[in-house]
Amino acid sequence: MKIRILKAAKKLTAEKGFEATTVREICAEAEANLSLVSYYYGGKEHVFEAVLDAFIPIYEASAILAQRKLGPVEGLCTLVREIVLFRSSDPEIARIIHQEITRETPRTPLVQKRIARGWKLLRGYLDEGARQGLFQFRSLDMTMVQVMGSILFGDNRSGIVTAMEEPFPDADTQVMDVLTYILRGVGYSGEAAFAGEPIIPTLIAGCDGGQIDREESVNGTGNPESPKPE
Repeated sequence: MKIRILKAAKKLTAEKGFEATTVREICAEAEANLSLVSYYYGGKEHVFEAVLDAFIPIYEASAILAQRKLGPVEGLCTLVREIVLFRSSDPEIARIIHQEITRETPRTPLVQKRIARGWKLLRGYLDEGARQGLFQFRSLDMTMVQVMGSILFGDNRSGIVTAMEEPFPDADTQVMDVLTYILRGVGYSGEAAFAGEPIIPTLIAGCDGGQIDREESVNGTGNPESPKPE
């Protein structure tokens, strides 16, 4: 039941925004008892945090990449691949991230906390690439802004969709298009290089309620029709 509530909250928040989404609508979408949101989460704000925790695997993917101690080109390419695949695999959570970051809402720090490790890793790859003479740019900060925008917001739900004439490419093509743009932008003329197979698909599979369902099974709270008494 928890994952049904979270999926419903993610869907409606992506469509309508946090403020316009009500607990009643979330429960109707999830076919859940209205009181379960308070029982499980204590209110809509905590549901939002639970959605971020359940469906944003950027922190985990970044931690795995950091342990591999990759060089700047391989690290940059692999990290960009992971985030573009994440964005493509779950347009709803990607849209929520976009909404909260661009609007600077009271919830923006919650989102930033869950993606900051990826951006720090990205900054490290760019900085090291410049130190080694592989990348050339005037400002690391401004390069970060441009790269982050290309990675996170370059999809078919952006505000420029009405100006687009070509069919939107699949995820793998998006990865290579974004990487070609970024690598040429930082003055690197070589080929893209990746470290192993993508991490994100495995993490996303784990985000699909498996951990929550296991917790419910252990706690004996799976699919209740109404809250259990204390």
